[in-house]
Amino acid sequence: MSIDWDGLVIGPCMQAFGDPTITWTSATAGALPVAITAIFDNGFRSLMVEGGDGGMAPDHITTSAPTLGVQLSQFPAPPAQGDTVTIGGQPYLINEVQPDGKGAAHLQLIEAER
Repeated sequence: MSIDWDGLVIGPCMQAFGDPTITWTSATAGALPVAITAIFDNGFRSLMVEGGDGGMAPDHITTSAPTLGVQLSQFPAPPAQGDTVTIGGQPYLINEVQPDGKGAAHLQLIEAER
């Protein structure tokens, strides 16, 4: 028996928790923006860097790590590095696409100039 992850899990999560005002634009020349519903997270995460006591003791730094949880079936073509998403008027470049193998993906973002 196969589970319909897209219809039974990912879709309802996007409906319940997603922001329907996000747009995605492919880096392909002439591509038009596409409205998607996705879950945005701009939380802080710890960043471990080498250094300190000759690399023996890590320096503790926090950084903003904007991430977008998406349902891949909403895209006319797979999202890719270099594409743009706009969230609340702020554009972000997609730095990395991390598919989960069940129809969803996390997009690691970099804040772009407005």
